[in-house]
Amino acid sequence: MGVDSREQDHEQADLRTLREVLAMVDPWLRRSGPDDCKVNGGSPLAGDDAKTDPFQVSHAVISSISVAVDHAHALRRLTAGCETCAPDEMTFLLNSYYSLLRGGLENAARAIWLLESNTRPERVTRRLQLQADNIANSDTASRLFGTSMPRPKTVREQRLKEIALRAGVDPAAALKRPTNKAVVEAAGRFVGGPAGVDHVHGLWRICSGAAHGDTWAGLSLNEREIIEQEDGVVLAKLTAGIHVLAVLTKETFTLIDAAHRLFDLRNRPPH
Repeated sequence: MGVDSREQDHEQADLRTLREVLAMVDPWLRRSGPDDCKVNGGSPLAGDDAKTDPFQVSHAVISSISVAVDHAHALRRLTAGCETCAPDEMTFLLNSYYSLLRGGLENAARAIWLLESNTRPERVTRRLQLQADNIANSDTASRLFGTSMPRPKTVREQRLKEIALRAGVDPAAALKRPTNKAVVEAAGRFVGGPAGVDHVHGLWRICSGAAHGDTWAGLSLNEREIIEQEDGVVLAKLTAGIHVLAVLTKETFTLIDAAHRLFDLRNRPPH
């Protein structure tokens, strides 16, 4: 077997892996109806919701999972060939798919971050922190567009403090906005233990780099062929790295699947 033949076998294996992983979208879409979003009475999640009302933990988790699945669905549709004329073909682009993986990873990580703690005070605090971030971002956007919010930022933040006090958590901690780094690292720890922290953080960084058009990310993710080189200037041809895309898609979808399973766990009443 020659080198070209082995490379073709590896590529076909990567394509099979990618198709199998992308097929995970279908069951996720099937569980997106109203009945799938109900919170069971007596479950840990129901208790969390009672403490954070009207900013229920479950609402934020369901929203994050839905956005993650939306990105995954878009990736599947964009890579798939024509269903009737070329069902076995796949389309590959250099950078844009990693923007979708970044969106899927961030939102799956957010859902995991909201739920992964075994203590209610921590889950309540994180939900209020997410709302504090929403308040700050919406206030900034409002000012940039020259509009005004129905209630001032200080009034909305005071409401969060009052909810925190009623829930028995630190109001100052509840107003501390979470960072994406902290969120993805918490998700990495949940799915992979200590080794998962840097790993998932790295996945997020490289997908973000591709989304921003950073040179280091594009050169790392894609295959390149030097066409010519003169006076320190290189002309290179980049082609999509199918193996890298298959691996990053599989690992991102693992996070989305973990978010679903964690939601089910927290939504299960004690026996």
